[in-house]
Parts: sequence; C-alpha cells; structure tokens
Amino acid sequence: MKNKNLFFLSFVIFLIVMAGMLWTEKQATCGSEIIIPLELASSITAFKALLISTCKLEWIERNTQLDFLFLITYTATLIFAFRTLTEDFKQAEMLKTVSWLIALPALFDAVENCLLIKFLYADAATVSESTFSIYYWCVHIKFVLIAVILLTVLTLFGKIIYSKLSGNK
Repeated sequence: MKNKNLFFLSFVIFLIVMAGMLWTEKQATCGSEIIIPLELASSITAFKALLISTCKLEWIERNTQLDFLFLITYTATLIFAFRTLTEDFKQAEMLKTVSWLIALPALFDAVENCLLIKFLYADAATVSESTFSIYYWCVHIKFVLIAVILLTVLTLFGKIIYSKLSGNK
C-alpha cells in the first residue's frame, strides 16, 4: 500500500511539473513545440536551425532546468508503479532491487539537459562532433529505455488485470 500511495503522490507532482514545462515551452515563442525537435536534432546545425530569431532562449533554458525536476518525478512515478504492480509476485524482493534500473533513463536525460543548455548559447562552429554525438545518443538511449520501461509496466498491469478477471492470483 505504501508504494501505491507514493505512486499517486509522485504522479500528481509529475503532472504539475509537466504543466510547468509545457508553460515554459510556450513562453519560448519558438512555435508550438520546440523541445522535442531540439532533442531529436541530428546535428548541431539542425539544432541551431530550429532556434528561430523569435525564440527566447532563457525560456528554453528554464524549461530544461525544470526538466531536471521532471526526470526525478517520472523516475519516481515509474519506480513506484513498477513496485506496486510487482508487490504480489513471488520474486517481489528481487524485483524491488531491479526497480532501481528504472533510474537509467534519468541519468541519460541529465547529461542531455546539461548539453542542451550548453548548445543553446554556443556557436555551432564551436561544438565538436563528438560532443554533439554524446548528446544525440543520450537522447535516443533515454527514449528507448523509457519505451521499454513503459511497455514493461503496461504488461505487468495487463497481467494483473487478466489475473483478476480470470480469477487467478
């Protein structure tokens, strides 16, 4: 029950932080959505091309700073969701330990955020290809890991629903 309460608390905080991120992204006045395209830019040139003259870089920076809180909240939400869904399993203690692997995307996200802020103000010519490559792979690895974790959580949820509907425990 403790994990379930922590899940709901972290989920509410996650939603509040997400609302703040959407608001700060809108304040950047770069168009309707800028953060995801910046994250998925294939090169520093493509990254800089997205930052049109009307973009307010300080709002993109604030959004990225808020993303540090966001990565903590999405990590906590996923960990507590995973723990809640696995508490009735025979291997619950082992799965509780494994749940900390859910923090891996947050580590990649943190590196990505630091580099994104650096790239906002850097001249494209001063950013090395290897530095941008680190950024590029952090973004892509983070998204793949989050997708795998979400699929795992949804599968566990489906298994629990199926067990309850079929009368199995």
